[in-house]
Amino acid sequence: MREYYIYKINEEVASEFFSKEGKLFHLFLEEYKTFSAKKEILLKQIHYITSSISCDSLEAFLIMMLKSTEGFTFENHSFLLECEKSSARLHLSKHYLVLQSAGNYEAETIFFEMLRKYERCFFAMEFDYYRYGWLNPLRVTSVYGS
Repeated sequence: MREYYIYKINEEVASEFFSKEGKLFHLFLEEYKTFSAKKEILLKQIHYITSSISCDSLEAFLIMMLKSTEGFTFENHSFLLECEKSSARLHLSKHYLVLQSAGNYEAETIFFEMLRKYERCFFAMEFDYYRYGWLNPLRVTSVYGS
């Protein structure tokens, strides 16, 4: 099973850390793995660079976008999407989202695509395999430099 933690990063911080995603990831990873007194300091740093998530607004958006999708259910701030060869569950909280998925990538890709449409500063991390990135590119660079 794959498990992604998804945070809404403040717009200012997101712009400053564009192309420095590894630094963001290591802050979250350290907090995730720490069980010492340092955890409180890390949590304060994370709270400072993240924004809260409007669960009601996000729920309404996801329900509107996915209501006609086969295999989609919603219950108590949690969305489940079951496809032929994959499944994914998205849990909402005001601090971060957790996406758990199994099978191929179809179900999780659908959730990521919806989240990308909803918010431009979501940053997703899978700590077990050290994978991370923006759900939406923050800047599109031209091959001509403009």
